[in-house]
Amino acid sequence: MSQARDKPRLRKVERLQLRRGDDVLIVLRDPTGLSEQVAFPITAAPVLDALDGQRTAAQIRQSLALRGVLDIELAAIEAVVRDLGEAGYLDDDAFRARWEAVHREFIADPVRRPRFAGLLYPDEPDALAAALAGVLPDPAARLSGGSDVLGVLVPHQPLPTGAEPPRAAATVAAGLMDEVLRGLPRADAIDLVVVLGTDYHPGLQPYTITDKRYATPLGELPSDPALVRALDRRLPWIRREEIRHREALSVELAAVALRHLYGGTCPPVLPVLCGPAALDAGLDGPVEAFIATLEHVLEDRRVLWWVTAELSHDGPAYGRPPLQADRVAALAERDQLCLAALAEGRPEALARRCVDQDDQLGRPSGAPAMVTAARLFPVGYAADRVAYAAGRPPGPDEGWIGLAGLRFVGPGLADDDDDPWFTPAGRPRGG
Repeated sequence: MSQARDKPRLRKVERLQLRRGDDVLIVLRDPTGLSEQVAFPITAAPVLDALDGQRTAAQIRQSLALRGVLDIELAAIEAVVRDLGEAGYLDDDAFRARWEAVHREFIADPVRRPRFAGLLYPDEPDALAAALAGVLPDPAARLSGGSDVLGVLVPHQPLPTGAEPPRAAATVAAGLMDEVLRGLPRADAIDLVVVLGTDYHPGLQPYTITDKRYATPLGELPSDPALVRALDRRLPWIRREEIRHREALSVELAAVALRHLYGGTCPPVLPVLCGPAALDAGLDGPVEAFIATLEHVLEDRRVLWWVTAELSHDGPAYGRPPLQADRVAALAERDQLCLAALAEGRPEALARRCVDQDDQLGRPSGAPAMVTAARLFPVGYAADRVAYAAGRPPGPDEGWIGLAGLRFVGPGLADDDDDPWFTPAGRPRGG
């Protein structure tokens, strides 16, 4: 092995279990998108756990054998280390060189190029337009003069293909978007669209923004470089992890939908990625600094808030235990309590709901984006439409995804006749 891998260290990556017939695999996924997914037999788990940068391959073999954990040949451990290094999963010089090259290329490009076109939605303009028309038909009719809508919350699922199984998340999400994305303000009534996106990148900062134009197969969305510069001057850390936008699936799908709805008249867009640290509010911390600064610089602007977030992700598809009826009920209840707090404009209650059962249920994946939205919306805002449903993830493994669509209006503008709350059975009234 090379000197750099004498004491190999596995990078911080996502690890899932995947069952294929009688075989169980460990799948490694790189949230930064710099490395492709790789899979190993479940028997390799102790080896992966031991790659902490403190021991050589020979020492790892000896430790596993002495503790009675695994009796494995040294050559087999070296083969695992070699495969991980070639795939970019080791914290070594080769990976750092790869990261530096990708980072330089991304920062130098004034356009954020699509990463998921051709994978999660069509990459040809005509095919994409047709797929969007099936989900959001007649976009012009979805815009309204004198609209009182100040924002929306929608999921970030792939566009449905028509071949999904029943209750597939993509199909459920499409129905929610169709229901919620109505009565939106026209382009001439908006100065800026702020996209608050769910961030799955393991960043250190609670937020990161970019002045890059998000490109889609239908065309680019305009950016607001002057606004980004103003935020950058006040918050020196706000672009420190701008590379996180490279893999920003939630914002990319929002860009596709916005381009479909507004076409070439779309107002400038400020993309904001909200990471897990956005839940850590403090009087003198970066979260409060960001909220106060953004409120200040947007004070006189007419803003449409586009929140792209989802709720519970659970089950074997996400490396969690098999779903039981009582667990499904608990997930649905927690999701709906979070949505109620968001719809009622109670950000602190929402933050508590998102973390209360963290050890049993995990956090809703979109918690940082939802809590940030609740803190940024004007005091007294309300939701005039709330829709919730669960979907199944793609693939053969069982899973649960809590999906929601909300439409928000300004203080005192909610329609009392359109009750947004949920029935005890867990289904939204009227839907």
